[in-house]
Amino acid sequence: MPCREEETSVFWIETDQELADAVATWDNCVGLDTEFIRTDTFYPIPGLYQVASGSQVFLIDPLTVEDWQPFIAFLTDPEAVIVMHACQEDLEMLHHHLQVQPTSIFDTQFANAFTGVDYSLSYANLVQRSVGVELHKQETRSNWLQRPLTEEQLTYAADDVIYLVPMYRVLQQTLQESGREGWFAEDMSIRGRYQEPDPGAYYAQVKRAWQLPQRDLARLQALCRWREKAARHFDLPRNRLVWDDHLLTMAREPSVNLGMLRGLLPPPIFKKYANALVDAHANGCTANLPDLLDRPLTTAQSARVKALRAVGAEQAQTLGIAPELLARRKDVELCLRQYLQTGELSPLFLGWRDLLVGEAFRDILSR
Repeated sequence: MPCREEETSVFWIETDQELADAVATWDNCVGLDTEFIRTDTFYPIPGLYQVASGSQVFLIDPLTVEDWQPFIAFLTDPEAVIVMHACQEDLEMLHHHLQVQPTSIFDTQFANAFTGVDYSLSYANLVQRSVGVELHKQETRSNWLQRPLTEEQLTYAADDVIYLVPMYRVLQQTLQESGREGWFAEDMSIRGRYQEPDPGAYYAQVKRAWQLPQRDLARLQALCRWREKAARHFDLPRNRLVWDDHLLTMAREPSVNLGMLRGLLPPPIFKKYANALVDAHANGCTANLPDLLDRPLTTAQSARVKALRAVGAEQAQTLGIAPELLARRKDVELCLRQYLQTGELSPLFLGWRDLLVGEAFRDILSR
């Protein structure tokens, strides 16, 4: 494939009319990428949308465009295929900025895992492997909110999408020839959707939370729920409000007051949020008790996880796919816990995975 500079036209889109006119010209299969800043905020701040259609790249300025309806309509068109690479953070930004969920997404990084052993191959390496072009990635930490963007930023932004559709064609053909198109589609139907996390669920991620008894857990859940909602309301990173360790310390206390918090929290945090934290703690003291969190695996359980992962890794090696698809530790541990509770494999290991490792998994888990 020739170098991008030899054949690609790049268009800067900064008005509503320019966006509407551009969308009207797009093929039904386009490459999409986003650039954003997320240093001092809870939510990503959009800096640029890049769309590649054929040999044309459209760089859409979210700082000036106001009417996004044509763009949203395209993304939700069931006939349109939106090709992305490592789509998770981009989907979150689309959800927050435009309240949109693209209908049909093809993630090139994830598709590659079904055709080779690399689970998280970078865009530049996949471009080189798939279409034989070497990219020089130098602008990943750029300020995408500055205007005008530099020539280097514009080149980087265009390069980040122009090869997506060519890679899609290569990967799609390989998936079809290997008979794994259905496997990928099954997983992509889940991976390609973003849902904002429940504010009441974060507490389970706090380190050492599994050690807490139920009432302490209820207080931790109430405190974390308050912080999640406050972080979203004020659009601030969680640790700009209160650290996890502070919340854990508070949760262990049967009661808290301003005097106790004055000694625990940094002065600016105390001044802004102490009263709200006292209220959240009180709510946790009377809230319904949550289930205890999973304890670390026992030695015997860890041995079974090791055996399960060995089965998955061996099958992946035989098939020439990324071992993480069948043997990722987090997934296998969840499968073990599900089986111990219900006698069934976890949902991930049903479907196409069940055909490959289900029998061996059940044999190991039933011992």
